[in-house]
Parts: sequence; C-alpha cells; structure tokens
Amino acid sequence: MTDDKPFECTNPGCGMKFTNEDHLAVHKAKHQLSLTIDDIRPGLLSFVADQTPTPSKFLKNCEDVGLFQDFGKNPFEEAFKRATE
Repeated sequence: MTDDKPFECTNPGCGMKFTNEDHLAVHKAKHQLSLTIDDIRPGLLSFVADQTPTPSKFLKNCEDVGLFQDFGKNPFEEAFKRATE
C-alpha cells in the first residue's frame, strides 16, 4: 500500500501529513505564525496593557488639548437658524 500523504510536517510533536508539498507549506506557515504566551518576555504584557488609556484618562487628555472647546456651538444648528429666518 502506498502512502497517500507522503509530505510530513517536521515540526516537533506535529507529525501531520499532506498529499502535496503546497499544503505542507501552508501548514508550516501556521506553525510560524502561532504565538504562545511563553514567547512573551516577562513584564512586556503589563507594559503593553498600561499603554491603553482608560475612558477617564482619555477624556482628561481631550480636555487638556482642547478637543471639546468646539462643542459650544453646533454649526448645523446655526445654518438651520439662518435658513429658516
């Protein structure tokens, strides 16, 4: 009996077999893309998490740079008033 799947993955612990080399290449790429939590350096995950602003920090920063100053007047409301006069 011949082997229908002669192309075997050489990744340690995998052993999956494929009918052609193209399918094996796609499978091997999945091994390269997978990331486990063990691959992350200690402390890196907490550093990344600390970079995400909380809603209150985000709103405070918006106020500090003056993002909400233009909310006093609604330009559409002013144009509507002029159009109805």
